[in-house]
Amino acid sequence: MIGAMHSLELECRELEKAGVMAEPEATRAAALERGSIFSVFEELRFALYAAVAAVTAGIGLLIKDNLDRIGPITLIAVLALASAVCYATALRTQWQGRERSIGGDYVLLLGALIVSADLGYAESKFHWLGTQWQWYLLVLAAFHGVTAYRLRSRLVLCASIAALAGWFGIQGQATMLFNVGGSAVRLGFHAIACAATLLVWRAANRRLGGPESFESVFENFAANIGFWGALALCLTPGVRLLGLVLLAALAAASIFKALRSGEEIFAVYGTAYAALALCCLEAQVIEYGLAVLLLELATVVAGALLLWNFHRHAARG
Repeated sequence: MIGAMHSLELECRELEKAGVMAEPEATRAAALERGSIFSVFEELRFALYAAVAAVTAGIGLLIKDNLDRIGPITLIAVLALASAVCYATALRTQWQGRERSIGGDYVLLLGALIVSADLGYAESKFHWLGTQWQWYLLVLAAFHGVTAYRLRSRLVLCASIAALAGWFGIQGQATMLFNVGGSAVRLGFHAIACAATLLVWRAANRRLGGPESFESVFENFAANIGFWGALALCLTPGVRLLGLVLLAALAAASIFKALRSGEEIFAVYGTAYAALALCCLEAQVIEYGLAVLLLELATVVAGALLLWNFHRHAARG
């Protein structure tokens, strides 16, 4: 006969009494050991994100294969109808006074992505804005922003910020960071301007009584885009000093925020981007290959130790 599986519930409680684990974490771990809690939230969210990505890719393939047969006007109308159905489900849930499920959130995101694809395709076919086509990204950012506030959707807010970043010229291409010259400098300054715009947006959201849950979205996007811009400047010889100053200021602000609020992700941002910038600069400045490797290894180890110490400090607090 197979005996009962050993449970670590008692050990979890002992760790809680010893101060190693906080009470919420110990309670959650004990519940998992008993089998009374089994969360699949992260798996479900990943599956829904993958489903939205697959549907969006399928729509792109459908457009490519059937464009000549169905015509641009019909295609634009069908995509608009599909997005309207997605928005209608969210509006119906809100009108009924019910909280939207995670599946409903991703259906709404799908509608926002279809709107983006539809407007982009229409602009590419009819050239309504002529040479100023990039302004349609600002129109998309405004539309998604209004929708995000109307329906209280963080995912649609992310789509709005992505469109805004595209309007600023931030394409998310890592190769642009290593293009010494005007493109990297332009990317750097545009990214810094975009990050500053997001911080102003966050301040307006707080002052005007917007959803508190939106603040973390603004902060995370602003941090990553700002670090991206400072890193681009760091890797450009003519403005390297300015980039280093900006990166150091951003890293200090990010780590300070992590210490004050307990959000470890900002400590990761500050440490990881600073370490990445130092490694890239070491590779550019030092000529000897072995010395570069050893110095970069020391930089990575120092960053990892800093994060480990911060995690210990946060666990104690």
